[in-house]
Parts: sequence; C-alpha cells; structure tokens
Amino acid sequence: MRLLPLTLLCCSVALTGCNYRFHIQKKAERAPPEEAEKVKFPDSLEGSTSLDGPAVKALEVAMDEFLPPGAKAQSYDEKLARCLSLRETYDVSVLRASADLYFVSFSANLSRCGLDEAVFDAGAVYAIDAQGRILARQ
Repeated sequence: MRLLPLTLLCCSVALTGCNYRFHIQKKAERAPPEEAEKVKFPDSLEGSTSLDGPAVKALEVAMDEFLPPGAKAQSYDEKLARCLSLRETYDVSVLRASADLYFVSFSANLSRCGLDEAVFDAGAVYAIDAQGRILARQ
C-alpha cells in the first residue's frame, strides 16, 4: 500500500509529460583542435550586434515557439519543407520597443538552401515582454 502513492505520482508525471514540449538540447559540436587553434580573437567587438539579456530571452522564446527544436515544416515540396525546418534559413530582427517590450521577426531566406521560390507565409513577428511571455503573434 505504501507504493501506491509513489506509483500514482510516477504515472501522473509520465502521462502529463506528454502535454509539454520536451526536447533534449544537443551540445554544440566542437571543431578539431587543429582548426580551433587557427582562430584569432579580435581585440574589440566594436561594431558587433549586441542584445541585452531580456532581448536574448525574447529571441529564445520566439524562436522556440516559431520553430521548436526537432520541428518539421509541412510543404508540398520535400526540399522546401527541409529548408523551412532549419533555423539557419531564417533572418531574425529584434526590436526593443520599450523597457519591457520586444518584437522578434523571422523571415525565411530560401537562397541559403539553394531555392529561389517565393514563400510569403514562412515568417512571423512576435511581441514578447521582458518576462519572456508571448503577448501576440502576427
């Protein structure tokens, strides 16, 4: 009888886990040492793109909602579907509209996949607050 509560808890966790977007984050691939040793870091990052912490959070939230890891796009064309399933296909813009409001825009750049098709519904704009909540999508 003592095992019953534990068994119920385990089952409820396992069953409700199916309702959440669960994914395992893969570690980044490392270059071989001989390739890595050729890298020369700049003395300054002046002129680089800079995002504050809340902007990074907004970008992460929007990207995970727009194209979750492992998601597969649907298309009549398999090559187009593969292209639209890759995060590197998209150009991203982050606009800080106020201290607690960010707009994150995704637009597909199909030329990265060797495609010259025009796709008009392959992007989105998200309004994300500084707490990382999605306020709206367009």
